[in-house]
Formats: sequence, C-alpha cells, structure tokens
Amino acid sequence: MRMKWTVTVLSALLAASPLLADGKNDRDAATRETPSAPASAGTEAKPAEKPAAAEFAAEIEQLRQMVLEQARQMEAQQKLMQEQQARLATLTEELRSAHAAGAAPATPAPVASSTAAAPQEAALDARVAKIEADVAANKKSSEEGFKALGSLKLTGDIRLRYEPFFGGGPASGAALPTRNRERYRFRLNGNTKLGEDFNAGFAFASGDTGDPISTNSTETGFFTRKPFAVDRAFITYHPHAFKALSVTGGKFAYTWQKTELTWDVDLNPEGVSEQLMWDWKDKILTHFGVVAFQLPMWEVSGGPDSGVIGGQIQTGFKAGSRVKLGANFAFYNYRNADRIAQNLNGGAGFATNGTATPYGGTYGFGGSGITNNFGTIGTTRYLASQFGIADVLLRADIDTGHAKWPVVLIADYVQNTRACSNLQVFYDAQILNPAQVIPACDKHQRYGHWLEAQFGQTKNPRDMRIGYTFMRIDRDAVVSAFNFSDIRQATNDANHRLEFYYQAYKNITVGVTGLFGRQLVTAQSPTPERYLKRFQFDVIYAF
Repeated sequence: MRMKWTVTVLSALLAASPLLADGKNDRDAATRETPSAPASAGTEAKPAEKPAAAEFAAEIEQLRQMVLEQARQMEAQQKLMQEQQARLATLTEELRSAHAAGAAPATPAPVASSTAAAPQEAALDARVAKIEADVAANKKSSEEGFKALGSLKLTGDIRLRYEPFFGGGPASGAALPTRNRERYRFRLNGNTKLGEDFNAGFAFASGDTGDPISTNSTETGFFTRKPFAVDRAFITYHPHAFKALSVTGGKFAYTWQKTELTWDVDLNPEGVSEQLMWDWKDKILTHFGVVAFQLPMWEVSGGPDSGVIGGQIQTGFKAGSRVKLGANFAFYNYRNADRIAQNLNGGAGFATNGTATPYGGTYGFGGSGITNNFGTIGTTRYLASQFGIADVLLRADIDTGHAKWPVVLIADYVQNTRACSNLQVFYDAQILNPAQVIPACDKHQRYGHWLEAQFGQTKNPRDMRIGYTFMRIDRDAVVSAFNFSDIRQATNDANHRLEFYYQAYKNITVGVTGLFGRQLVTAQSPTPERYLKRFQFDVIYAF
C-alpha cells in the first residue's frame, strides 16, 4: 500500500512539471518585451541566447512515462504474488484436511518443472518410498518382538534348608550317627505368549544334573560352584478356535494329576503330551478331561529305546456349594525299564553321559539307590518286574466357610499290573548258564497307598498350613528311580509326614517338615528297623 501511494504522488509531481516549465517561459518573454537601456558608447551589442524550454519538457515527459511503466510492472508483480499466496493457502488447507481424514493427500502438480529434472525427482521419490517401506517393516518386526518380550513373565524362588537326620538302622543294633546337612534350591521360570495359539516357557534350576528327582544343592564340595541347568523348555499349542485342545512338547511340567507316590515334584518329564479338557459351571459334572503322553527316557543308536506311554482320564464333580470332588484314572506303561536299573548308580553324583557304569549302562544318573527287585546277568542289571502301573487318584476340596482354612483330602492308590513279569529273562539266561541266579520277587508286593490331608493355606501374610501324609509303598509298586525323593527309601517302606508352614510376609514362607519312615519287613528285608527321623527347616523367598 505504501508503494502504491509513493508511485501515485511521484506521478502527480511529474505530471505537473510542464506547467512549471511554461510559467518560466512566460516570465522570460515578459523580460524580452521590456525596452533595454541604450548601450553606452563604445560597447558592442550581443546576440540573444537560444531558449531550451522545449528540450527540457521532452526529457521530463520521457522520465514520467518511464516511472508510469515501472508502476504498472510493480502492480502486475504484486497481483501475481497475491495469487501465489492464495494458491499456497488452498494447498495448505487441503493438506490439513487430508491428515485429519487419515488419508495421504494428493501430490499437487509442480508449478513449473523442467523436462530434465523430472527423472531425478521420480528416482528420489522411489528411494524415499523404499526407505519408508523398510522402516515400516522393521518397525512392525520390532513391535512384534517387543510385544512377545513384553508378555514374558518371570517367576522363581530361593529356598534355604537345614536338614538333620536321627535314628535309623536295624532295631537290634546301634542307631546311625546324627547327620546335619545344609542345602539350597534356586529356580527361575519364564513363560510368554506367542500369538493367539502358542505359549512357550523355560525354567532353570539348581541341583545335581545327574539326579532327576531333586533340585537341591548340598552345601559341600569345598566351596566349588554348583550346577544351574535347564529344567524346562517347552512350547504349548492351544488353538483359540478349539479351546478344549492343547498340545505340549519339550521338557515340561506335569500335564496330568499325580502325587509323589508315582512322580517326584521336582521331576519334569520330556516328550509330548496332548490334552482335551472341558469345564462346566453350575452342573454336577464340572470337569472332564483326557490326557495322553509319550515320554522318551533313553534313546540309543542301536537296540530298543526306553520310555513311558500313558494317559489319564479326569473328572470333576460338585457336591453342594462347598465341596468339589475329583476322580482321575491314569496308566503308565514303561517300555524297556531295565535301562533304568542299568544306569542308576545308587548315589548322588554329576551326570556321566557316555561313561560306562558297573551295571551295563552308560549314563549313571544319581539319586536314591534302586529298591525294586533286580538281578544281574553277567555284568548287566535287569529288573525282576516290568511296569504297567494303574493309578486311581481321588481328591476333595472343602470350603469350611473360613477363607484362610480350606481343607484338601487326597487318596492315591496304585497297582503294578506287571509285577514279576520280567523273570523270564533270567530263566532264559539260566539255560545257557546253570549258575545264573534267579532274583526273588513276590507278585503281591505291587501295591502303593498315599493318604494326605491339608488344612489351611499360604497365600497371604499370616496364613498357615498344616498337613499330614501317610505312605506305604510295596517293593515293585512303582519305579523307584522317579518317585518321592525325601522318604526313607523309594519303595518297600512306610512313611509318615507332618508339615507346618507359615506365610510370614508377602514373599517369605517359613516351614518345618518331619519325615518318619522305616523299611517294610518282608522275606527280602526280614530285619526290623528303627524309624529314620528326618526334619526339614525351610525359609522360602518367592518372586
């Protein structure tokens, strides 16, 4: 606006300049018409000067036209600038509207571009598009990875235990020396969800790697480092389209219901397990499930492998508003169980895979000594029984009306349907070697019993739990390498267990357990024993 006013004023002044020139000429004319004084004697008269008014007027007019032309050009440029500003405002508004709608705005055509610049711009656009696609793909991959990592849940526990032993030994002799042992257990578990249909998990645990039924590390060995090894590594397929089905493979926690009459709590089986489970509310039958499992134990390049094939049928019932009942039937079919006898070295020790054992095996896992009936053929150990174990497990959960004091009752009964069925290998060996000894075996020693009662719980601070368990296990009722590791011996004994646990803090539990057991008096063990009294004082930190 200021420029416009300046041009207008200047134009007006230049337009008025001829009038000023004309006035000056009029004054000159008047001067020329006035009579001159006569010249003095001796002075020559000079001729009159040529007037320059016309030339001056022409120059002024030319200058005025030039200024007017410049003013017109400036007005045209100002108009073009205003149009460009309006176009820019329109494009900005279109871009803002496109972002608000969530769509990519149309790229406006360039105002002006040379033919030579077009290929360069196209190549640049292609490179930018490729970089954006790569960034988007990496971002998606990273987000999926972080999502899986974000669902990873870590849990674990550390347990410190003081464990004294008293008594034991033949009743007619002196008692065994008192034994004092300090131990610890450290476990770390991880579980995560892999998409909609898959879960995965892992666990590490302390303990002798050659002992499958204990995660305890004894504080001994001259301060040497203690093992900490893989205890679980598994993937579970649980399709959301068929929620009743789940398939687990690897080394995993038990997928069936059991007590330590058959399987120790610290053992994690390996192989594959399939499950079909249905649950209902407000019905008498609240649960029905079928579990199958195939568990390889010992794979060799030549000769038969060893393993367990079995399954379980599960049922749950509702008896009134405060009682839940469960009835489960399982069968464990051991294939080539002699490999267990050949590799069990009868004492704690690190795994010695590939090293020959004294009994014909090459692994030598530790733990309790074998207590099933067995014999040797040459230098190789064989069991007197094969194992096809039928297991009936009953459970009752009772709501007493007090949240801190629920009651759990458990009864477990097992029978080895193939007791003493492996004696034929000894008879066959006797044909070739008349001196071959036939091991003793009583087919009636094939039953196992477990009765347990728990009162209370340990969920919240100041909770308490009291428990009692009675166990009676015949010599060939179960495989002695895999059941409860803390009793007097794995089979051919009777045991009582008393427990008391107190939840001192949110993550701290303290407890004391007493185990009292002695060997059964049979034809193979005719000498009565004192009770072996074993106490366990625990402090457990869980996270």
